[in-house]
Amino acid sequence: MRVQSQRKHGRKAAALVMATVFAFCGLQPGSIAMGAASSSGTSATTRISVHDPSVFYDSSNGKYYIYGSHMAQASSTDLRSWSAEGTQGYTNNTVYASENVEGVYYIQNKYSGLYLDIENGSSSNGANVRQWSYNGSDAQKFKFVSLGDGYYYILTGASGYKSCLDVDSGSASDGTNILQWEYWGGEMQKYRIVQQPDGTYAILTKASGCSSGLDVYDWSSEAGGNINEWNYWGGECQKWNLVEAEKNSGSTTSATGEALEDALASSFLWAGYNDSDCSGGYGVWAPDIIYNPSYVWNDGSKGAYMMYYCTSSTYIRSCIGYGVSKSAQGPFSYVDTVIYSGFTKGDNNVTTTSSLGTKTVNTNYANTNIPKLISEGRLSSTRGGWFNSAGNYNNSLFPNAIDPTVLFDASGNLWMTYGSWSGGIYILQLDPATGQPIYPKTNSGNTDGYFGTRIAGGYGKSGEAPYILYDSESGYYYLYVTYGWLGVDGGYHIRMYRSKTINGNYVDAAGNSAIFSSSTSQATRGIKVFGNYDFSTLSTDGYKSGGHNSAIIDTDGQRYLVYHTRFNGGTEYHEVRVHQQFLNEDNWPVTAVYEYLGSSISKTGYSTSDMTGTYEFVNHGTDASTKNVGMLTTQSVTLNSDGTISGDCTGTWRYTAGTYYCQMKINGVVYKGVFYKQKDESASHKEVMTFSLIGKNNETIWGTKTTASLSSVEGTFYIKNAFSGLYLDVADGSSSNNANIQQWAFNGFDAQKFKIVSNGNGYYHILTGASGYTKCVDVAGKKATDGANILQYTYKGSTNQQYKIELQSDGTYALLTRASNCASGLDVYAWSTESGGNINQWNYWGGQCQKWILEPAG
Repeated sequence: MRVQSQRKHGRKAAALVMATVFAFCGLQPGSIAMGAASSSGTSATTRISVHDPSVFYDSSNGKYYIYGSHMAQASSTDLRSWSAEGTQGYTNNTVYASENVEGVYYIQNKYSGLYLDIENGSSSNGANVRQWSYNGSDAQKFKFVSLGDGYYYILTGASGYKSCLDVDSGSASDGTNILQWEYWGGEMQKYRIVQQPDGTYAILTKASGCSSGLDVYDWSSEAGGNINEWNYWGGECQKWNLVEAEKNSGSTTSATGEALEDALASSFLWAGYNDSDCSGGYGVWAPDIIYNPSYVWNDGSKGAYMMYYCTSSTYIRSCIGYGVSKSAQGPFSYVDTVIYSGFTKGDNNVTTTSSLGTKTVNTNYANTNIPKLISEGRLSSTRGGWFNSAGNYNNSLFPNAIDPTVLFDASGNLWMTYGSWSGGIYILQLDPATGQPIYPKTNSGNTDGYFGTRIAGGYGKSGEAPYILYDSESGYYYLYVTYGWLGVDGGYHIRMYRSKTINGNYVDAAGNSAIFSSSTSQATRGIKVFGNYDFSTLSTDGYKSGGHNSAIIDTDGQRYLVYHTRFNGGTEYHEVRVHQQFLNEDNWPVTAVYEYLGSSISKTGYSTSDMTGTYEFVNHGTDASTKNVGMLTTQSVTLNSDGTISGDCTGTWRYTAGTYYCQMKINGVVYKGVFYKQKDESASHKEVMTFSLIGKNNETIWGTKTTASLSSVEGTFYIKNAFSGLYLDVADGSSSNNANIQQWAFNGFDAQKFKIVSNGNGYYHILTGASGYTKCVDVAGKKATDGANILQYTYKGSTNQQYKIELQSDGTYALLTRASNCASGLDVYAWSTESGGNINQWNYWGGQCQKWILEPAG
C-alpha cells in the first residue's frame, strides 16, 4: 500500500539524518534519544496534578522530574506525558530521609564541653559510660552505624567496635544508666540522631520511644559525670557535638521508609508540623533539585543531587533546609536547616494542640541557627532592623523563608533565591562543597548579613516562587516571580525580569527595578507573562491562576516554562502545563500560546498567507489584583496583507523575512515577539498559526488564528493543503484545457483562486480563477483509479468534474471525487512538500496530504 511505502521512506530518511547528527556531534545515539523532549513529536498527553512544580532534567536516565508542594512528584520523558513518582501526599516515605551521620566521632557535650568516654577504656560488658576531658583515646571514639530505617547503633572504640552504647535493661525511665554492651540488635541499642538549630545533636533512645535522650546527669561539668537517659527537653546537657575522629569514615547511604516527621524532624522543630497553620498536619512546600558535582559526602566522595525545600507554619514563620541523594528520585538525606524567618527578639511560646498531640515552639531567634553562625564567625551579629518596636519580626523588610530555588551562574558559582510576599525575594551564594550559604556576614544597602541580598519585592506586596534561569544565548539571567494569591480567583500569575548579573539589578521591559519601595504600585512592575485566558480551541473551561513556575533550557537549546494552573470551572483543581518559549528580538523570552504538544517553530519563518488572517486575541495586561479576579476578554483582530491590524484592536504589524520574528504597534506601544504555527489544544490538535509578543509596557499579547466558519462551502477560496501548507495552483497561470493542477507557495494570483459552486444535489464543481472561472478542476480521463491526474478543463457538468466536499473533525475538508464514487479524493502525490508537487486522485484514508483548508479569497 502507498501509506506503508511512505512510512518506510520516512524511517530511512530519519535514520540518515540521525546518523549524520551522531557523526557531527560525536555523540552516542542513546544520548540524543534521551537528550531532548523535542525528539518526540507526539501530541499525546497524560496529565498530572503537582502544585508549585520545579523541573529537573536527569541526563543519567533521560527523564524530566517535577517536585512540588505537599509531597507531589512526577516524571516524564517528553514533558507531555507524566507519571506519578511514588505516593502522592504526606504519607510518602521515599522522598525525604533523616540525616546520614554514619562515621567515627568524638561526642562532646555542649554544656560541659567534656566528651563521652568508656570508663577506664574497658572493653567489658557493663562498662560505664561517662564524660571526660578530651584525650583522643579509643575510649572516646564512637562509630555510628545506620540500620537503614533512621535508627543507629553506636559502637565503642574501647571494644574494638564490637560493643555499643546500651540503655540498661531497655528501661524508658528517667535516670536509666547508659553502659557498654556487646551489640546484638536490641531496641535498647538503637538511637535516632536529630540535629538541633545550634548544630548540636539530640541522641534519642528507641527504648523510650525517642521521648528521652542521652543526658549528663545533674548538669555535671566534672570529668566522670555520669551519662543517663532523661526525658528530652532541649537542655544543653542533652545536646552533643559530633566531632570527626576519623576522616572520610562516613557513607552515602540513605535511610528508607521513614515517616516525614522523622525524616525532617530538625526543620519541624521550627515550623511545618502540627504547628499553627499546619495544626494536625504538615506544611512542606516547593522543593527544588539541582545536581552538584562538587558536593563532598562524609565518606569523601563527590557529587550529589541536592534538594532544597521549605517548611512553614505561618505567613512569616518558616525555614529552608536541604538534603542530598545519589539519585534524582531520592531519598534525600537531611543535611541542615539554613534560613529561618518569623523569629522574635525575645521568648514567645506558640502552642498547638491537635490529634497529633501538643507542640510548643518558642520563636525567640535564639532557637534558630543565628547564634551558631555568630559564634562561628559566619555572621557578625544580630540586626536591630529584624524586629519592630514590639520585638516581633519585621516582615516588611525581611523575607518569609519559603520557595527556594538553586542554580549555577555563568561562572559556575552556586546560588539560592527564595522568598514570598513579606520583605521580598532574596538571594544567597552557596558553598558547592557543602551546600551551605555563604552568608554576607555584614549589612549594606539591600544586603543583609544573614538573609542575603534583596533582588525583588518588599513591603508586604505579593510576589513569591522566585525562579532564576541563565540563558547563555542572550547573556541574561531571567527572574520569574509569581504575583497574586494562589486560589482560582486570586489572580495568581507570573512576572518576569532580567539582569546581566545574577544578584541584580533585575529590571522589566520598561526598565523598572524589581525591588519595591513602600509606595510601589506592583501592577506596573514586571512583564506579565499571562493572565486568566480562554480560546475557542481549548479543551478546558479556560485557564486561571497559572503560576509558581520553573523553567528549563533543554539539551537541544529549546526553552520551556513549567507551571501549575487552575481552571475556569469553579473548583481549586490544578494541573501542570508546559509551554515553549522563544527569545524575541530584544532577548525577552516570549511564551507560546498553547501547551507544548511536540510542535517545532520554523526558523526561516512563515508565508504571508500563513500570517495574515483573523485571530482570537488576548492582551494579558498588567492587573495585579488578588481577589475576585475573572477571565480576560478574548477579542478578534485581523492581520491584513497591507500590514494593518483591524478589528477590536487597530494598529500595524510587520515581520522579519527569513525568521519567525514579528512586531506589532497597538495604541502607540511596540510589541516584539514571534509567529509560531503549533498544535492547538482542541481534541484534534490541529496546527494553527499563533503569535506571542511582549511590549515595552510589560504587557503580553497572544493571538491564535481562526479557521473561517463556513455556513456554506460555496464561494471563492485559496485551497491550502494541510500537510505541505502549499496551495492548489494552475500551472503557469494557464487558461488552457489540460493545464496541470499542482501545489505552490502562496502568491495570491488568480491561478490560486478557486470558485466552489453547488450543483444542488450535494455535489460541487470547482471553477478556476486562471480561466476566468470558465474552466474547472477535472479528473483526467474520467478515471476512478489511484494516481489519476487532476487538471483544468472546460466545465461540462460531467461526473469527473463533480466533488463532494466533506468537513473533517479538525476543521479541514476532504475533496472527494464523484468519478470514484467518492471513494477517493484530491491528494498531494508522494506527500510532497515542494512547490510543483503534483495533485492526483487517491483512495481517501484521511492522511494530512488529502486534507484541505478553505481560505476565503474575497
